[in-house]
Amino acid sequence: MTTQQRVRVGYVGAGWTERVQIPMFRLGGLTAQAICAGNPQNAERVAQRLDIPEVYPTWQALVAADTVDVVSIVTPPHLHREIAVAALAAGKHVICEKPTALNVAEAEAMLAAAQAAPDQLAIVDHELRFHPQRLHLRQLIKDGYLGSVLNIHISVQNSRRLNPATPWGWGYDAARGGGILGAMGSHVLDLSRWLVGKIDSLTATLQIGHYYRNDTATSARRLVTADDQAQMLLRFANGAQGSIIVSALTPGPSKSELTVVGARGALRLDSQERLWGVKGDDLYGGDWQLIETDYARGLPDEVPANQPFAVGSYHLARVLADALPRGETLIDDAASFYDGLAVQRALDAARESHRAQTWVAV
Repeated sequence: MTTQQRVRVGYVGAGWTERVQIPMFRLGGLTAQAICAGNPQNAERVAQRLDIPEVYPTWQALVAADTVDVVSIVTPPHLHREIAVAALAAGKHVICEKPTALNVAEAEAMLAAAQAAPDQLAIVDHELRFHPQRLHLRQLIKDGYLGSVLNIHISVQNSRRLNPATPWGWGYDAARGGGILGAMGSHVLDLSRWLVGKIDSLTATLQIGHYYRNDTATSARRLVTADDQAQMLLRFANGAQGSIIVSALTPGPSKSELTVVGARGALRLDSQERLWGVKGDDLYGGDWQLIETDYARGLPDEVPANQPFAVGSYHLARVLADALPRGETLIDDAASFYDGLAVQRALDAARESHRAQTWVAV
């Protein structure tokens, strides 16, 4: 790939891709070249709506296409391993949605495929790593704002699974990788590792809110096997501790908060993407101070500044559009397939902890 060439992305999936990834990646400088989906009609519709020139009947055909440089895998997790391994073997760069896979064994196979193709990009789409506010927060930690990190607390809550009338879909099926632990827990576990360090052990409890949902395609009642809420306590290798709650059973508007506490200071990112800090004597009862940043400066008008996944996707695309034409595939702050495996180990440990009702080593 030369500096004159565009970076052409083939998208496998027509859900999140249509809503966020294709428009944000395009704004960031990547070319939407091709698409396929489990339902070919969805792929045709998205291609027409978003002006994507190539539509393929299967992911195998898309992966084989000479016009595709990067394969973005946006499918249920049970398909990630097969598509990622095939795409890497076909010489393509790969961006894989989270969670990495169904289990550690599949994530290990994906990492092995990436290691066998060292000149190709192989990352997990943890786009929040590229959000300027989180990058700023991480830099403050590295610069010693907190002193030694003591603990991290992350909460992401919404009401998306609270309504029993919400119809059945793959997100309620554990066999296909559904559940809030994988959907959002993977993001916050990755952020915890990225901000604090290696997770040594954890304990978790998972909950299903409604055990049956109606399948609108068949009019049948289907058993829900994937979790709607997950709570975790973490122990890090450096002695820090953490707590996480990811819930789709919380009434009211969506809300999130990330707080990191150290021996000399604390930092907090709130639901409005505002960054707050407190340090020194104020740490013992003083007021949090807003840390002024200009993270939204320069964002195109089409990028919603209040939607962190959109902002992160845009900035990730900008980095890739600059790096890949120059042959650079080791991207600072990107979540590698090694990182994906590490998070998968934590996800598997959380499920084992819930079953055994005990702490589990990661």
